[in-house]
Amino acid sequence: MLDDGIYGLSYRSGEAGDVAFSEGLAVLRAGQILGSDRWGGIFKGSCEYDAEAGVNRVHVRLEMPPGGVLITGLCAGAEGAALEISCAIERPAPSSNATVHLHGQVVAVELTYIGPLPA
Repeated sequence: MLDDGIYGLSYRSGEAGDVAFSEGLAVLRAGQILGSDRWGGIFKGSCEYDAEAGVNRVHVRLEMPPGGVLITGLCAGAEGAALEISCAIERPAPSSNATVHLHGQVVAVELTYIGPLPA
């Protein structure tokens, strides 16, 4: 089960010699996720622990700003875009990895626990 707190995200897409890389931050509180990346993408969603499988099921909606481009090369266009993203990820110790599929492209995600939320 993921602890409430602040998490760092790093993600990459592509093959050797043509790899795109970026980072973001997320906050998890009571199963709700809110985060952003350095390019203006905002993601909101939820996280539930699947005790039978021993993983956390993460579901987020990524809202891309107008003209935004994903690391996979997908362009949001003049109005921006929204994508639904789901994955299963283990508890970070200190980090854990998952794979996400976005429009036929594979994105590797690394999640790192930074610390608890302020009281």
